[in-house]
Amino acid sequence: MLDLREAIQPILTLPTPAALIALQGTLLAYDGDGEAREQALEVTGRFYTYLSDLKSKITSRNYSEMASRLDIGAVGVVALEDILTTNTDGFWKELTLGSIAEGLMVAASRQYIKGWEVETTLVHSEAAWYLTEALWRASGEMQPQERWEAIQTLLAPAYDPEVAAAEKAVLLGRIFQLLLITYLTRLVPGS
Repeated sequence: MLDLREAIQPILTLPTPAALIALQGTLLAYDGDGEAREQALEVTGRFYTYLSDLKSKITSRNYSEMASRLDIGAVGVVALEDILTTNTDGFWKELTLGSIAEGLMVAASRQYIKGWEVETTLVHSEAAWYLTEALWRASGEMQPQERWEAIQTLLAPAYDPEVAAAEKAVLLGRIFQLLLITYLTRLVPGS
């Protein structure tokens, strides 16, 4: 089992679900401050869920993208087949109808990629929702109005449809790291 300092390091440099599982085990075995430990375990669990969901969505998107490219390749093959095998009497009619049908298949396959964007937006929104409450609890010494405005400003890009998914992931990942550091520093002597 890693000691707490060793378990924290990968979370700060390149957080992964596996690194969060290792941190969870270390925190479960840790005998330090009960409240800070429980808060760190909660943030670790939510961060794990966020990264796992994000990884799943990215993998799904990659497969959808590959399927779409294969569909496009299939359209080319079918078009070539139509050109080579259609008799001259119905050539243009069959080529046109075949092209329309295949074009619709390609357009349909591209919708899976758009669906991924919607699903990923939900993953980011759920994380931002949790982080709003977690930041509120962690910033308990600030005045309520200042806290709310600061949290809203910090998390605004996570809800903005114009902000790219990758940028949202970086922002939310850094906030998860910040929260973990906040609670873990209470557990590590001399930090």
